[in-house]
Amino acid sequence: MRALLLAAVVLAGCGSDTLGEDTAYRRLVGEFNTYEQCATSGFVGCYQTLTLCTSGRVRMELDPSRQEGKYTLDGDLAIAAFPTMTVRFDLEKAQSQQLPGRAWELVEPVVYDCP
Repeated sequence: MRALLLAAVVLAGCGSDTLGEDTAYRRLVGEFNTYEQCATSGFVGCYQTLTLCTSGRVRMELDPSRQEGKYTLDGDLAIAAFPTMTVRFDLEKAQSQQLPGRAWELVEPVVYDCP
């Protein structure tokens, strides 16, 4: 899947401002070390998510808020403009200085939240 994502980024650099396929990342919320630990605690919303859609839309869920916006590609960076912030997300490294904390992981299998 990672190879497909990198291929989508390369192809996007050939004329498209968005990824060639819907792509989602997630990470556990800070106080838990595993999903099972979070789920058994009764906590709702164990993951934070970042979803990049082929339509150019982007959605980010950082408990407790959800933001929507648009993104464009600049090489390996997805530059997402949200109402309250701009996020520069490195697709190859799956990280962003604007979203510090735990590492992000590519979601497989993917359930997309794209319009």
